[in-house]
Amino acid sequence: MKKKHMVTGGLLLFLSIVAFEKIYEAEIAEWFEQPVLIDEQGQSVEEVAFIVADSFIEEENISFAEHERFIGLTADEVKAEFGEPTRIDLSAYGYDWWIYPFSIDSYMQIGMEDDQVVTVFLTGDISEKSLSLGQTYKELNELLHFQKNVEIKTNDGVYQFELTNEDVNMRPLVELDGHWVQFYFDTYTNELSSIRISVDEVLIRQRPYSVSYRGSLPERSTLSKDEWFKIEEGNARQIFDFTNVIRSRHGLDPFEWEGKVADVAYLHSMDMSTNQFFSHTSPTYGELSDRFTSGDVPFMLAGENIAAKYIDGLASVEGWLNSEGHRVNLLHEEFTHLGVGVFQEYYTQNFMTPWQL
Repeated sequence: MKKKHMVTGGLLLFLSIVAFEKIYEAEIAEWFEQPVLIDEQGQSVEEVAFIVADSFIEEENISFAEHERFIGLTADEVKAEFGEPTRIDLSAYGYDWWIYPFSIDSYMQIGMEDDQVVTVFLTGDISEKSLSLGQTYKELNELLHFQKNVEIKTNDGVYQFELTNEDVNMRPLVELDGHWVQFYFDTYTNELSSIRISVDEVLIRQRPYSVSYRGSLPERSTLSKDEWFKIEEGNARQIFDFTNVIRSRHGLDPFEWEGKVADVAYLHSMDMSTNQFFSHTSPTYGELSDRFTSGDVPFMLAGENIAAKYIDGLASVEGWLNSEGHRVNLLHEEFTHLGVGVFQEYYTQNFMTPWQL
């Protein structure tokens, strides 16, 4: 009997507690706040969120130095500052590349469209000064906080670029001074290799990362055969120029341009594009040694780098620099000559050391 009363009393107590919690739910929430989660560094989630938000507010004051601001300059202003370009190359994105090889260590390409600078590619010192924001991944990441998702809003839509972990490590994207900056890093040294600055429209045309969007994507221009040939020729020379800058950076002698080797490289790029394969071995023309023989190129030592689907030749060189096997070829001490062949979005570098006469 006593046991029965205890069970009944317990049940009534339980029902009373449930009713009390229901009636005074809001008050109880105030009395017993949920515990704050702690991250691995011992900071609360609220503290981490506050610190991150605060750092982004500070980023509004981060800016390029005056000598690093190019976007919006007119053609006359560029010429007044840097003189006439060494040459002008056509791009696949509506602008012309003005080429400025300042020295074996410093190189610049300025993209001109409608008499204004819309993009620029820089490596080495500009106006005899290194990048003011820093030179290492650590320095720049601490300053700019590289992100995996980057959103761009324009009158035509909202675009979110989705960077992979590899992208964030090799070529993060940030907004700076109202424009978009890609920082290309040498992941073997964790030092800055080059930067590319672009206006919204150019970056969205190029789409160098995976992108999701609301609105519409700009249509890419339909290019004639003659226009493609000029673009390909320009890309090949840019790859050659930039490769020699990288070799100088590592204390190596520059390559000499070899026309016959460039012809072999061009035919391989065209072969890969036309027959939709990606390999050093052509189903039709064989291995590199076979192709050199067919092109009447005697050699003592030869090598090859191939790439596809990069936005241009400059981007392909940065990709090769961060791939072990390709990097070996770029920085090979025994190679002396280089030929580059580009066919649309396929890129081939053929390296060679000739027999000594």
